[in-house]
Amino acid sequence: MEENMAYSAVYTMFSTLMQPPERSTYNEIIAGRPVELWDAVPVHNGRKPCVPESWLPENFPSFEEWRAIYNQAMPPARPLLVPVESVHKVWTTDPSCEMPFARETGLLQGDPAHHLFQLYKDIGFELPLRYADSPDHLVLELEFMGVLVEEAEPSVQYTFLTQHLDWLPTVIAEAERKPVPELYLELLRWVEAFLVLERARLSSATG
Repeated sequence: MEENMAYSAVYTMFSTLMQPPERSTYNEIIAGRPVELWDAVPVHNGRKPCVPESWLPENFPSFEEWRAIYNQAMPPARPLLVPVESVHKVWTTDPSCEMPFARETGLLQGDPAHHLFQLYKDIGFELPLRYADSPDHLVLELEFMGVLVEEAEPSVQYTFLTQHLDWLPTVIAEAERKPVPELYLELLRWVEAFLVLERARLSSATG
């Protein structure tokens, strides 16, 4: 369906915008491609928010400035922003696990990561080397949701959305406290606003 392709394109767009800056992505932003994709998304429940001011072509920083902002927010060491599901949930909910850190947060490779690794393996979804230690990275979850929108029933989409894309408000709250650069804070808020609309759409579709 054409509608599904529009939703899938936005998931893919957000996944791309969360990745390290590339010149090709920058050119797309300056050409207004994200705005076009966003405008094409139909809304059946709720009100679609506007594209954040900082992500409009006329307000977007230069490529070099964008890369510097990204490196400020998500450098390899001591990043301000860690958009990984396991980090923001307890490591495991398995009552039989006796590890001393089992109920702690802030760790990689928790329950969500293991579940997603198996999901990806089952359908042949290739895990990029960059995210080998974090299959529950927001970049991958958004990309995977884009695949589900085109290939899976609404009930499957809704389950994934509610099980694995329910942690963004926690990230946003942490980003506001640190503070993360406004460009990425606005991007996270934009993604979450879309997910709110998607939950409503898929909830209605599944009855």
